[in-house]
Amino acid sequence: MTQDKINNILTLIFLILAVAAGVSYFAIDDRTVFWYCGGAAVCIRFTQYVMKFLM
Repeated sequence: MTQDKINNILTLIFLILAVAAGVSYFAIDDRTVFWYCGGAAVCIRFTQYVMKFLM
């Protein structure tokens, strides 16, 4: 895979997780789903930045 494809896939996953975190924050009383989705989104974005920096 090229770097651009990987970057696009990670961006898409980040956006899906960010939307899921936003929806779960307002739709579900238990914040556990929000924290998991938000944390995973932040980890994906951090991975993307590290990959851009190193490659």
